[in-house]
Amino acid sequence: MSNGFNNRPSVVQSLGDNLAGNISGILSTRPSAKYSSGARTILKVNGKIVGFAFGVSWRISTIVTEINTLDDPLPNEFVPQRLSVEGTISALHIPGTSATTEGWQPDVLSFLFSQYISIEVRDTSDNLLFMTNKAVIVSRSEEVRVDQLSSVTLQWKAIGFRDEKSPEYPDGISSASPDSGAQLKGPTSPANLVASAISNPIGTIKSLIG
Repeated sequence: MSNGFNNRPSVVQSLGDNLAGNISGILSTRPSAKYSSGARTILKVNGKIVGFAFGVSWRISTIVTEINTLDDPLPNEFVPQRLSVEGTISALHIPGTSATTEGWQPDVLSFLFSQYISIEVRDTSDNLLFMTNKAVIVSRSEEVRVDQLSSVTLQWKAIGFRDEKSPEYPDGISSASPDSGAQLKGPTSPANLVASAISNPIGTIKSLIG
């Protein structure tokens, strides 16, 4: 192989280098590509592959309230409020096929009765990159120019999402809901407090009142 300042290797050496490079690319020992790319990405909307899309993006934001106190230049605490999920889908405009004909976006008579759509992004080895089952198209913009393919950009918002990691509660939390709140595991959980109150009522009252 050529090295150093040898910028003009022999013909035999060039052929050997090219052959070795091609064989190593074909006979790869990797089960799948290491990095994700657009060429290896599959986009599905409502379970159907979108072949005319050329781009998809999403943004997951955690909205927090900043707690500030006197005599402290730094925030005292960040209180989580809401998880926001939104993104865009960029696609070519095929005459006769649109977001309304595909049932993704309602028209002027059905927008009050619109339903959620599902958006799923995977790579060709079926690894999940992003998925949501509750998304709505909130805006659509189209562009038509001379000597260019017409394109459409759809902006969407979603309720919840899933990616490579399945959602799960942190350690020490068994469940959480807007009605019941988080259920703690350990000596201060409601179940343990009830059991303790039955077996040792006086001790439980003393522990609660300090």
